[in-house]
Amino acid sequence: MKYYILLINLITLTLASTPFYYGFSFSNGYDNNVLRFSSSEVKEINSNMTSIDGIDKMDSYISKFGFKVDKTIYIQNKKEVLGKINASFSNFHQNEYKKYWSGGFDLIYRWGYYKNFKYSLRHLNNFYLRHYINRDISITQNEPCLFTDQNQKITLTHTIKRRLWINFTTGFLQRYYNDPFQEFDLDVYYFRFKFNKKVDKIGQVAIQLESGNANSLLISNNYRPSFFDRSYDYLEWYIPFILKLKLKEIKQVGISIRIENRMYEAEDLNDPLHSGRDHHDIKYDLWALYKINQNVSIRFSTRYRERDTYSQYKWVSNLKSFNQLQTWLKLEWNLVYDKY
Repeated sequence: MKYYILLINLITLTLASTPFYYGFSFSNGYDNNVLRFSSSEVKEINSNMTSIDGIDKMDSYISKFGFKVDKTIYIQNKKEVLGKINASFSNFHQNEYKKYWSGGFDLIYRWGYYKNFKYSLRHLNNFYLRHYINRDISITQNEPCLFTDQNQKITLTHTIKRRLWINFTTGFLQRYYNDPFQEFDLDVYYFRFKFNKKVDKIGQVAIQLESGNANSLLISNNYRPSFFDRSYDYLEWYIPFILKLKLKEIKQVGISIRIENRMYEAEDLNDPLHSGRDHHDIKYDLWALYKINQNVSIRFSTRYRERDTYSQYKWVSNLKSFNQLQTWLKLEWNLVYDKY
């Protein structure tokens, strides 16, 4: 059904007598811990000069190509309907398994300044995590574990007063794994609230709270080799701050912090990897936007991520805790095509 919806949206976009706004982006990046190795695993690789799961590289250079198309489908007075399409293709050069594409579209009804209703669909295709042992058939055989996400959400945006607005979002995320890891399939329901404020002559600040529940599909999936419950609840805080600069080229600098607390619902002592486990995941982001001209910009960004896992089993805490550093340099080119 999603492909028919996307096709209808594409056809509709081409019919309206309004300009096309489109753009291309090229990114190069670096990830120092692609497979999210724990500190103990990093020490094992460095001390023994061996590989884990057949991968002897912890880091990788990354290249990404993306494009987007925006178009107004309908406009009358202050009311308009917009369509947006985007896609990107990522390649991790030091890891043959980590190549994937993602994309989606937005359909937006807007009736005023920061007053809109938006439906979004996002797809992440075959995102590689790591090789894991398929214990249903072996205690030594490794197989690649990948998942595919399909995320649908509805967002209502409305102003409170001048330079102050809020977003309400409700969403449904389907995270399904490849064979033989379907027992980890999850349906995630979430709600998000975001409070936004523009500060005169300074920039913009926001605070966002998201709460969700991931349900393990242990009843409907008859192929499950076990009956362990991988369900969890989570609570996430996100605080971004964008500083607008008066410099000629550098238009803005931004920082943000994102904190997630996840609590697993498993209570089965035969499943020590999930039973009584929770984690604290924090991400620090820093970015700067450099404008070359009206259409071309360069964005530099970096992220430091730290996850601390808590479990009654020390080996689980050591295995699932990790640190990660990523840096990106993105070149973006925005254009307008108006045949009318």
